[in-house]
Amino acid sequence: MRKILLCGAALLALAACSRDEEVQISDSTQAHWDYENPNWHNQGYSECAGLVQSPIDIVTTATTKATLPAITFNYSSFPVKAVNNGHTVQVNTDGNSSITYNGVAYKLKQFHYHGHSEHSVDGQFSPLEVHFVHQNETTGAIVILGLLIKGGGADNAQFAQYINSFPSVKNQEVTTTNTIDPLAMLPSNKKYYNYTGSLTTPPCSQGMNWIVFKDVVTISDAQLKKFTDLYNHNYRPIQKTGSRTVFESL
Repeated sequence: MRKILLCGAALLALAACSRDEEVQISDSTQAHWDYENPNWHNQGYSECAGLVQSPIDIVTTATTKATLPAITFNYSSFPVKAVNNGHTVQVNTDGNSSITYNGVAYKLKQFHYHGHSEHSVDGQFSPLEVHFVHQNETTGAIVILGLLIKGGGADNAQFAQYINSFPSVKNQEVTTTNTIDPLAMLPSNKKYYNYTGSLTTPPCSQGMNWIVFKDVVTISDAQLKKFTDLYNHNYRPIQKTGSRTVFESL
């Protein structure tokens, strides 16, 4: 692996997404799509055929080790407002949580899950992956945190709040008085992989700054089953990395 020191400002050239709806899982006004036929570029979503798509297989022997910027978390607890949009269960935030990355602030807009994971590491998938979608209010640029999850552990209190809010009916929204702290869902070790990619669902907008945590979070098997009982095939196939560099924090 190459070891280099990178200036944070030169890490990635991000394409700004100025429309707030870009942070949504899908746009219901567009053509129908599903995971059974993921050739979305043939269904009216031409950008899904782009060369900078996500997810990817992270090959650890091919990453570029670097001193990457630390992520500053300005998260706070908020009441769970969950939507079953037919593709996943998405939790929309109250707009008061954010991260600062490379000197730029990004508000946490929503998080949602995929089963199994969308990203793989050395060809190995995790049973679950949660995406925390952040957006800069000025430029519209997006940073997505990818969290890999496995079973075999004890019940996780924060994931319990997520699970307990699950709307079982498509297009149903549930608002509870239970609060969730997204920071408590993340691993204590914040080392990560970093690359430029896309949304993993239509419209597959490119220029997304992806941060995938290296450590896998463990929840109980019973909790994992509640996720996969609802959606267990809501993942996009691996896309070609091509000439992109995948960075790995030291």
